[in-house]
Amino acid sequence: MKLTPINSAEAILEAFYDEQLSGWMEHWTCEGAAEGLARKQGWAMAAYEWARTPADESVAAMRAARTFTPPVPAEDYDTLIFSIVAPPGSRVTLRVGTERGERSSTSTPFAHLKRELGVALEGAREVRALSVEIFGDAVRAPGPVSGWFNWIGLQEQRQLARHLRQFERFDARWEDYLKPESYEPTFEPVYGLHLTGAELAAARGRLAAGGGRERSPLEELAVDAARTPPERMMSGFVNFWNDTRFTRERDYGKHLLTHGANAAQAAVLFRDQALGRLAARYAMAMAHSERWDSAFVCWMTGSLWEHRAFVPSLVMYECALILDLCGEWFTDYGRDLILRRLAEEGHGTNNYNTWWWEYLFWCNQAAWFMPGRMYAYLVLERTMPARWTPYPRPAESRVAPYTELALADLMENLRRVLLPDGGYTEGPMYFTWTARQAFISLYYYARARGKEVRSLVPPAMLATARMAEVLVSTDDAAQMIMICDAQYLNQESLAALAWLMPDSHWVTIFRKSLAHTGGQPLTLLTANLLAEIPAAGPAWRACVEMRDIGQMASHRRLGGEWVKLFLMGNQAGASHTHEDKGSFVLEFAGDSFALDFGMCDYSNPLGDLMKHAQRHNMLVPVAPGMRPRPANPILADITPTGSGDERALHARMELAAGWEGWFTRWQRAWDAETPAELTITDEWELAQGEGVAFHWTTPLPIALSDDGRSATIEGRRGRARLTWSDEATAVVEQLPLEEPRWKDVMRQRKEMALVVRPLPATQPRLTLTQRGRRGRLVVNVRLEVK
Repeated sequence: MKLTPINSAEAILEAFYDEQLSGWMEHWTCEGAAEGLARKQGWAMAAYEWARTPADESVAAMRAARTFTPPVPAEDYDTLIFSIVAPPGSRVTLRVGTERGERSSTSTPFAHLKRELGVALEGAREVRALSVEIFGDAVRAPGPVSGWFNWIGLQEQRQLARHLRQFERFDARWEDYLKPESYEPTFEPVYGLHLTGAELAAARGRLAAGGGRERSPLEELAVDAARTPPERMMSGFVNFWNDTRFTRERDYGKHLLTHGANAAQAAVLFRDQALGRLAARYAMAMAHSERWDSAFVCWMTGSLWEHRAFVPSLVMYECALILDLCGEWFTDYGRDLILRRLAEEGHGTNNYNTWWWEYLFWCNQAAWFMPGRMYAYLVLERTMPARWTPYPRPAESRVAPYTELALADLMENLRRVLLPDGGYTEGPMYFTWTARQAFISLYYYARARGKEVRSLVPPAMLATARMAEVLVSTDDAAQMIMICDAQYLNQESLAALAWLMPDSHWVTIFRKSLAHTGGQPLTLLTANLLAEIPAAGPAWRACVEMRDIGQMASHRRLGGEWVKLFLMGNQAGASHTHEDKGSFVLEFAGDSFALDFGMCDYSNPLGDLMKHAQRHNMLVPVAPGMRPRPANPILADITPTGSGDERALHARMELAAGWEGWFTRWQRAWDAETPAELTITDEWELAQGEGVAFHWTTPLPIALSDDGRSATIEGRRGRARLTWSDEATAVVEQLPLEEPRWKDVMRQRKEMALVVRPLPATQPRLTLTQRGRRGRLVVNVRLEVK
């Protein structure tokens, strides 16, 4: 690719994030001392991984290099910048070949965050060659590890300072756009789409009865919103929440999204003048952002790469919400500016994505983007045409037909992704968010059209009551079993599902979320729905199956404590899934004795590792210097078969599919005659490898007996004792998991931090190794109430 300017001070010479422009696989060499070193061109990145980090930190685990023919002209720049994610503890050395000799720099040790490393060019006018060497830390990241490159660019630092000063011109006054601080608002909704004045008055009454402002989580969210002035977080772009995959390093923590919506809700609920104007300031900061996306990567001249409509749809939703709840704070000019951005930037990007990408209708994304589309269309219906004199105003806004098209897109998307058995292929986080996005879109549409929202909800959504029963967690600290890419569950999502299905375990799950926030809801919509949600969910059924998605759950009692066993299968081609077909989760006495740890922030390279079979309760082949893995996705249905009642459970799965080249046979069975016992039997044959490893992971401490023939897992109210086949050898490890600094990243989204179960710093894992090319491995589990 040609050197491409992205602003007056910077230009890109290698766009690793663009699969079609990236030279990673064609022009770069890649070698090193790490075992199992591999690379690939990934979506949005040039990815690399290795299985084991060299013990000698002075030896490069990986070295990637290329020459540039012709050389890259650099006379207008003084620094080369490399955007990279490296394993924790790694040091990265960059070497730049120029017409004036080599220029180099070595980084300080990496944490998990992406960094932009610089090399001073010292007067060089050409970049002729470049290499990157990664020196791993075998203690902090012994392997397997992964990382990626985002892009390489050039920078002129004095001009960059001038470029960035343009964002310092804004202050809290927003003359011409907002009314002055002395303005006295009515605190009444402008459009009545989110809630009416009567509903707002009822919410204030419930707030008073519940202990007032100080008891509301919205107070804490409002304090967060006011902590940093929105004008100080302007950069020309809008960050995708706290996601740092595409954001420039200098823009980390500039969190314009969410705060304005929280401030708007708190303002009208608490009748707080300062918060109302703060919400309007957030809307103006977003309206003055050059692009509603995370960074230049979504809009670079000459590149097709974009990040769909994630950020635009969020900005659209929040601007529409702020106009609805706090619209009285805007001048006509300020309101019209936002309306123009909604129509051009917002709907332009959304419509392009809807037309361009057919897959949006076969996963979560058409619904994901819909609240921004729907809410913005309905606000524009109320205000368009903005100019019509001297001609008659149309009886119906010309926006209205587009609203109906958006509704049709949503209903088509739901028909394609909701399975007949109530399942959903992308896991509980993606489902509950998809359900929230669908519900709130239908909610606004119904209010605008004078309809009852329940009449618009497709029957397949109501079938997900079975999903809630299969995935609801009996762990005191969890709400659902977090399979696939699940990290947290949005409380408003759970409220909508509980309101729609008041006789389902969505009520159980929502009530657990509400307990995390002291019994007080996080949003106004949740507060409105809460009045019609029962205090508790239904009774548990002993055995529940979802054959389309391939999942099964058992619920039994032992000494007054629940024993839950969840079995993970597969629907062919399911996305956002892990290498976990045949894995299981065992909950007992309020703890998770065998856990699926779910997912971390996608910005964290740990996310790749958390998908690995070796991080789940799986049987995997053993092959030195390699990480055996199944296909992902697996293009075959894998379904547990069996039966269970209040006392016993018997289930089987055939699991060789997807392991072609590794397993020629793998059958796993779970058998329990009573709630106090469980036998897991793996019968296996290998095409290659030295044997198999049975992995058992849990957040609880695992104690291996002195003779290595048994293990004990201690919970708060229960205990599990494990024994196994005589020929298997055992080891207990503490796998690196989420480093503490990622808790700070998560806290940037307080509405998430208030309800999430944080990941620990390590993942305890028991591994049983059985040698040979075929065998039968039996693990016996005995549960005891303390």
